[in-house]
Amino acid sequence: MDLITSGVATAGIKAAGGPLGALMGRYRPAGVPRLGSREDRAGAYRRMLDASTRSFAHSYQFANLRREAGRASHKLLVAQMPAMWEISSDLISALNGVRLCGSVQVIAAAENLVAAAGDLDLNERKANRFQLQAEAVVDAQKTFLDTCREELSYNARWYQFLRKRKEKRFLRQLTAG
Repeated sequence: MDLITSGVATAGIKAAGGPLGALMGRYRPAGVPRLGSREDRAGAYRRMLDASTRSFAHSYQFANLRREAGRASHKLLVAQMPAMWEISSDLISALNGVRLCGSVQVIAAAENLVAAAGDLDLNERKANRFQLQAEAVVDAQKTFLDTCREELSYNARWYQFLRKRKEKRFLRQLTAG
């Protein structure tokens, strides 16, 4: 009976480990993003956009109802408070998701978006002043979206001539029609 020495066993493991390790390194289950991957970042950014849109819509509705209906809306607004807290926690959770996997520019844009959403004064009596605050949130959301598009390389680069030409042609058609 031949015994396998430790040197032969080590050589066998190394020989099998090369191809096996390469196969295992390439194994990526479908639909499972890796932390920091492009898919993971896009998911975190999308979640941030969804949470900020939901937060803004509820805040806007809440403030307008309070201003228009006044005291008659008090019971309805009190009943909406738990939903508002949940939406706010979703927004902060989405921000933390962006902080986990986003680039520095995207994180800064996300923090500006959350700050703008937090600056909405739901007790504002003057519609014009509240509208300015709401426009600041919309601008911050647009800035966040543009920063995400740039970071994920959705925007055409300077060397992508055909893509840029198609975009310009499309934009001209929009403005002409």
